[in-house]
Amino acid sequence: MTAKTLDEIMRRVLNDSDIFYVSYTIFNDAEWENLGEEFQKGNLAEVTAKIDEKIVQLKTAFNSEGNQKRKEILEKAIKLTEALKSAVNNKPHILKQMFLTLDKFGLVRCSLPNMEDYGKVIENYNHSTVEQYFLYRIDKERNKFRKRALKKTLEYLKELYAMKLDTLEIAFFIRKLGSLTQFMEVIKDE
Repeated sequence: MTAKTLDEIMRRVLNDSDIFYVSYTIFNDAEWENLGEEFQKGNLAEVTAKIDEKIVQLKTAFNSEGNQKRKEILEKAIKLTEALKSAVNNKPHILKQMFLTLDKFGLVRCSLPNMEDYGKVIENYNHSTVEQYFLYRIDKERNKFRKRALKKTLEYLKELYAMKLDTLEIAFFIRKLGSLTQFMEVIKDE
């Protein structure tokens, strides 16, 4: 039961735009859900065709774009989408997990600061001290996006404590939140 609940919290965290901001959406919610349904049915040719269609759209946008920064974003989106296409046959289990976990697919940025110190505090102090540490760091944070992300993380932390998980498990989860941006990019073969 605990793992199921932890998986649900991880799903909510990964889809929380205050923590993981999708800076460029490749497949929106409806497109991603449709793609996932086709994948679950085993219609791999249909999935590949839809991904190919998206790659063509992205390449067309790239070729007509004049802004260099925007071109770089589109180039990253093309590479990620090509990796997605490759994952259909080469990494089906990872892709299945992505369809079950993510609401949409795109380039993601984490709004959290480095969470290493937060994890250390969770490991070594009681709940009330951890909460005070979070509140102190939230108060001191000047970046409004990081501040919002930390507030949301504190809420998730309270849920984890309420689940009565082992303190080390909670600390590890919080410490590694920033690295969850790699969840979407694990399909890449670099």
